[in-house]
This record gives sequence, C-alpha cells and structure tokens, in this order.
Amino acid sequence: MKRSLVFAFLFLSLSLSARAGVVTTVAGIPGIPGYWDGPATDAMFTHPTWIDVVAHSSASYSCEGGRSGEIFVVDRINGLIRRIGPDGFVTTFAVKTPLDFDSAFGGGILVEPPGSGCGCGIYARGIFVSSTGGQQVKLLAFDGSLASRDAQIILGTAGNAGSRDGYGSEAAFRLPSGIGRSWKYVGSVPAQSSGQSLYIADSGNHTIRRTGFILSFEACPQNLNVQTLAGSPGEPGSADGKGRAARFNTPRGVAGAPDGSVYVSDSGNHTIRRIAPDGTVTTVAGEAGVPGSNDGPALQAHLNTPSGIDVNEKGEVFIADTFNHTIRMLTTDGQLITIAGQPGIGGFADGDSSTALFNAPVGLKIAPDGSIVIADTSNNVIRRLTR
Repeated sequence: MKRSLVFAFLFLSLSLSARAGVVTTVAGIPGIPGYWDGPATDAMFTHPTWIDVVAHSSASYSCEGGRSGEIFVVDRINGLIRRIGPDGFVTTFAVKTPLDFDSAFGGGILVEPPGSGCGCGIYARGIFVSSTGGQQVKLLAFDGSLASRDAQIILGTAGNAGSRDGYGSEAAFRLPSGIGRSWKYVGSVPAQSSGQSLYIADSGNHTIRRTGFILSFEACPQNLNVQTLAGSPGEPGSADGKGRAARFNTPRGVAGAPDGSVYVSDSGNHTIRRIAPDGTVTTVAGEAGVPGSNDGPALQAHLNTPSGIDVNEKGEVFIADTFNHTIRMLTTDGQLITIAGQPGIGGFADGDSSTALFNAPVGLKIAPDGSIVIADTSNNVIRRLTR
C-alpha cells in the first residue's frame, strides 16, 4: 500500500513538472483559414500539417541555406510550402514542380542539415517534401530568396501508387507522409551502410521506408536505393517483430533518436513504435486499437491518432496526439505524460500549458532552443510550447 502511494506521489510530481510550460502562437489567425503572407499576426494558413525547423546557427544564406529557428510549413489546403522567419514574417516558398498534399494528414517536410548539398549557393541544401497524393517524395532546391526551383531528386513515379523498392523514380509509394532522418545524418553517405538515412512513413502501404545518398564526383547528392525498413506492404496490423515481420497501421510520423533507433507514430493503431538499429520493432506506448487519453506507464497509457513526433538529445519523445488535442511526452523511464492541452477538448487558448487548448495538431518539431513547434492544424496556426 505504501509503495503504491509513493509511486502515485512520484508520478503526480512528474506530471506537474512536465506541464510547467507556456504555449504561444507563432503565426496565423486562430480559427480563420486563408492565405496571406506578411507579419505573423496578419499571415493566414489553411490546415497546416507538417513542419520542420532549421536547426543550426548561420548568418549566411548563400552556403548554409537558412538561419537557425526558421520554420517551414506544409500549408496543406493551400497546396503551398510556407516559411516563417526568425522575425515572424511569413513568406511562400515557390516551386515549379507540382505538389499534391492530398487529404487530412497529407504532406511531410524535412530541411536538409548543413553540408548536405553540393558546392555553394542554391544547391547547398534542399527541402524534402512528401507529395502525398502524387505518390512521390521530392528534394527541392533551397534558396534564401525563396525563388522558384525545380526538384533535384524525385523518389517515386507521379500518380503511380505501389510498394516497389528501387532507385529514384523506380521506387513506388502509397500516400507517403512524415519524413525523418537518422540522428547522425549529415548528407554525405554511403548512408545505409553507415546509419545515415532518411526515413519516410509510407502511410498507405503501412510501412516505413528508408533511403540514403551518396556524393557524385562534383559532390552533389545522388539517391541510393529506396528500401522497406519495416512492415509488410498492404498488410495493416499491430504485430511487433523484425523488419517485414512487423505490422503497422497507417503510420504517419517518424523521427530518428540518438541511440540509432527510429520512433514511429503508428496512427491507426494509436501507438508509438520503436525500430531498433537491427530492425526489430516494438511497441513502446499505447495499446493497439484502443484510443484513449490517460497518462501513466506507457504501455498502460493511451493515445488517439498520434501523428507528429520528434526526439531530443536526452532520448525524450514528443508527440502530437492529434485527436486528443494534446502534446504528449514519452519519458526515458517509460512514462507517457500530457505536457500541454486538455484531453478531448479541442479549442484555442494560449497561456499555461495545463490550460492551453489545441485543435487536432499534426506536425511537431523540436526547435534549436529546445522549445516545441506545433502545426495546430484545425486552428490554422503555428504554435510554440516553451518548457
């Protein structure tokens, strides 16, 4: 009896500590969809889904491709990629190549880290984007001026849904969404042999895919083979196991961890899965097929359609628990805790993390300063949780 009371007290203390944060609005007008570039308070989005944050310090656009803290957003219904500068000013990243972000959780975006491209100038880095309805993942040239650019590398064939592994356009996806990278990804490869990889949640195939890049003679990235890392194409389920013996159900978010593992938001199963470096998949939070919102030991706690996911240097996992309208944290000792929002209550409110409200958040990313940037999708805004 005493032991259970001590555990309850410790868990309550942990929960209260985890909720010590403040939620603010970064850009957008709460509850009002639209399209408008400009200052953060005037800018408008329509159902932003996936996001990424530039995670290095640089005063130069020409060779580094972005400044620390810049936020890139898949503005889904507007069919655009938007940029939020460190000053809060919102602009549109124009691209010539067609993008199709498809339905509710469509899109996926990841900005390459420094040193990933070839030479200097516009080809120094790129932005990976999931054209979900187009069944492709594209690497778009990055330019500080946000000038219109074509895709440098295209994975998958436009409009050709499938599950084929292979090089570039030989590969096939079915509704690809969230994109993540291995923790030590720096762009120079042999990626898949050294652990430097790009991961794609191939939602419609119920699989996690992996690719990497090698450098040509001119030091430009050339894509390697797209491979199926885990799951069996076209076979949804919730089985743990190694590689293709595992089963997922509409996975949407994916993120690399410091220990070389990969964490996956297995949305249709309402769980969080971990892919170990040897390819073994285990369930680390939630109960397969059972939505819920209770905190506690991770395998006894519940989620409701988790989507965005990211991991910090401590190995703590942060999750956008979409239909609970909350932000959750999986601690290193196996506890699942609500750190912002009120379970089951969709709405909009900034302020203390315990009283703040979200409305079906999807994308989530840890910023260089340790804050958590969130695409608050149904509120049409980008939010920040500072802890």
